Amino acid sequence: MAEEEDQKKSYGKRPLWQWIVLYAVVAIVLYGAFYYFFIAKKGGYNNESSQYQTQQNTSQTTPEASPSGILTTKTDSTKGDYLADSKGMTLYLFDKDTPGVTNCYDSCATTWPPYVEGATPQSSMPADVTVVTRTDGSMQYAYKGRPLYYFAKDKQAGDTTGDGVGGVWHIVKP
Repeated sequence: MAEEEDQKKSYGKRPLWQWIVLYAVVAIVLYGAFYYFFIAKKGGYNNESSQYQTQQNTSQTTPEASPSGILTTKTDSTKGDYLADSKGMTLYLFDKDTPGVTNCYDSCATTWPPYVEGATPQSSMPADVTVVTRTDGSMQYAYKGRPLYYFAKDKQAGDTTGDGVGGVWHIVKP
């Protein structure tokens, strides 16, 4: 009789507590998969790429940068002298670029945003600074013909966290 009573309380052939544990495990696995594929792979909740995209879009409507404020030289105790923009943000070169041609688009340009702020051909630009045209028609600064980029993970002036990434990204040595 007691066995019959237990079978009525069970859900199928398993006791109710086993079904609850099974559903909890499935829910945790589904949540983990959702988090991994839709949040973690997209850069988390504070989507840096959209923050940069907003900055980039507004910068294209700002007045041209003054020629003397296009590049500055910074010094790091371990890396030596390197180039930065007028706000002190480190600039990088991509080994897969060729003089006058950028090869960093789409997801690459999200992680390595091009230095485009105020980029227009000017007759009074500093020596070794030129402007290259990207496939979307926007202009990008170049140093000695090589396009210049930022690293999205550099948060403040003087950060050089992108130096050496993948063996193909390097700070710009003057």
